[in-house]
Amino acid sequence: MCRSISLRPLQGIPFPAVALAVLLSLALAAPLSAQEPQLYADARQALADGDTLAALTALRALTDSEPGYAPGWGLLGIVLTEVASGVETDFQQRREADRALRTAWRLDPSNPTYLMALGSLMRKQQMYFDARRVLNRARKALEDTPPEEIAPAERAYLWYELGLHHEDVYLDTRNLVLVPQLPVFTPECGSLGSFCLNFTRPKAFNEYFMSATSIEEDGADDLEQMADAFRRALEADPKHAGAFRRLAVHLIDQGEYSAAEQLTQRFQEESPNNPWGYLTLGLIQQRMGRDSLAEAQFDRGISLAGRDIAEHYLDIHYVLRDELAERYEEADSETRRAVEDVIWRKSDPLYLSPGNEVRVSHLARMSFADLWFEDPSEGRWGSDSERGQVYVRYGEPERIWQVQRDPSKEPGGSLARGGGRWIFWNYGWDLPNFIFEKQLRYRHASHVMASASKSLEEGAKSIEPAVYSTTFEIIDYPAQIARFRGAADSIVEVDIYAEAPAEELLEQRDTIELGLFLFAGTRYTEIFRRVLRAPLAPVPRAITYSLPLPAGTYSYSLEARPPGKLAAVNKGEIVADPFRDGTLAVSDLVLADTVVPKTLDSPADRRAFAIEVNRRRVFDRDLPVGAYWEVYGLVTDPEGFANYKIELSVTDAEGKGVLAKVAGAFGFGDDDDIELTYERVVRFNGERVPEYISIELAGNEPGEYRLTIEVEDLSSEKRATVDRTFQLITVE
Repeated sequence: MCRSISLRPLQGIPFPAVALAVLLSLALAAPLSAQEPQLYADARQALADGDTLAALTALRALTDSEPGYAPGWGLLGIVLTEVASGVETDFQQRREADRALRTAWRLDPSNPTYLMALGSLMRKQQMYFDARRVLNRARKALEDTPPEEIAPAERAYLWYELGLHHEDVYLDTRNLVLVPQLPVFTPECGSLGSFCLNFTRPKAFNEYFMSATSIEEDGADDLEQMADAFRRALEADPKHAGAFRRLAVHLIDQGEYSAAEQLTQRFQEESPNNPWGYLTLGLIQQRMGRDSLAEAQFDRGISLAGRDIAEHYLDIHYVLRDELAERYEEADSETRRAVEDVIWRKSDPLYLSPGNEVRVSHLARMSFADLWFEDPSEGRWGSDSERGQVYVRYGEPERIWQVQRDPSKEPGGSLARGGGRWIFWNYGWDLPNFIFEKQLRYRHASHVMASASKSLEEGAKSIEPAVYSTTFEIIDYPAQIARFRGAADSIVEVDIYAEAPAEELLEQRDTIELGLFLFAGTRYTEIFRRVLRAPLAPVPRAITYSLPLPAGTYSYSLEARPPGKLAAVNKGEIVADPFRDGTLAVSDLVLADTVVPKTLDSPADRRAFAIEVNRRRVFDRDLPVGAYWEVYGLVTDPEGFANYKIELSVTDAEGKGVLAKVAGAFGFGDDDDIELTYERVVRFNGERVPEYISIELAGNEPGEYRLTIEVEDLSSEKRATVDRTFQLITVE
């Protein structure tokens, strides 16, 4: 016969309400028997209704009226243990819980539930060695008790609580290192407080850890016992969400993705409507590089979740600068959803792929932070913890060092059993660490109060609220973008001269997917999409796009991707200011290997030229650099002629002028000696005058240069300037 206190997990409990899950489980256990007192039934119903205060009132009345009824004392102790504060000085409920559980144990000494609850209470009271002793006794009693005498859900609860105890010990030993003479205070500290060397000379500070001795093996046994306890909890109750989450996140942390995937799929089968199965599988898929599959899992989990969970995972204030985050949090739900949609659409690193890799990375960080930094006894979101917030913004640190804060005072105690902990999160050997501190066996860690760690986080957020990486490598996609006057002065024709870097992209593949995506307005509305698949030879793949655009500002993404873990991307902004009649203006420069008129009979625009665009803007220094541009808005005399002056200059990366010779220009013969400044008299048709030149730069060193062209209308004395950078290299 099963014991009277039996537990069954309640599905759909919001994640932060973990601390109340056991109480609700008690209330929803097996049907009441005729022998159970009415006050006990009232308490269970109150718990089912979420009224913990009413439940405690009923249980206290029950223990007063029937002091020999063990389940009443046991349930009172369990409820008080779950709701009691972990604050050291707040001991009233813990004291009452201790009395209730010891009474229940005295009345029913063979019941492992009371022992397990008492061990959990000792854990919350920071009585670690007593907790381990009592929990081990509870474990033995659990293993010795015939399965039919303990309901499966209660057995799962007991193993889960035991797993949490071993997890506490393991977390205090994970990444634990021995660093002799670590400088907590140095003479230069001043206002920076403790560990100021970390902030003033981070490279020197980090050198202390380079030869640190790992002592994390002290937690190896607890890691194994923790995993075993959570597995046994799931064997007893495959729907136990807490045991599933704790075991899954440790498998993920250990890089055992296949095992984590199998575990999660089994949990999904048992609990198909529980959002945590899908959120966890999304995390696993993202870790395995399956972004589109991960996004589908995350979206499914969010759709199944209650409002609290869904709002939490949709919330993007974590990654916004403070001012925007405040406006976002003050907005109504509809506005927030619109902002989220724009933010994620703008951040998508590759529109050619079916999923948004940055959004997937964000959701993966959120789910890992919620799982890893959750405190089942406190019921808070892990991503809202101080470490969780840093993790969501910047991802997993490159290195984590945990150092004992105080030596052990226990006779024969090991370093792993010492006092509190300092935890250092390092994102680069030359960078200062985020420094957290925690009490032994406590899950919550805070920025070191006497240091600048919190200021470091706030400063980093103001500069870069969040940093994401993709599961595939992104390389540069060379392109020149040039703006010209369109068919009307309100239209701008934008030419994009792109070159897919075939040698870098070619990975035993013979095709490549090319795409151009254009967005407009504050809502980042997609207005143009061109995607094609083309054969990829082992030479650069050139492609040109020509788009007539109304005046405005646009964002573009130029993309190329073969099958595999590599993509070329060029993102940027195009400001399409119109070229108005009567206003002197110059189009963008197009740099080319050669520019040749197709006809000398008054070519009208760029289409009348054979332009071999140099899409990378990289030139052999022994060969000429060609350039094409157009002039607009010239003032003409009564006969329709315009008179203007062109001044050329070439400067190096430091802004110093360099030697250059104009080898050819429109309207000049091959034998003409052309200066860097020259005048032109042309018949102006009211729309444009095409111009081109060829410049020789032989003798200049390899490096980056800038070509600047200034046009002065001699009739109106107005000026317009355009420039473009390029590189000179030596070709062997």
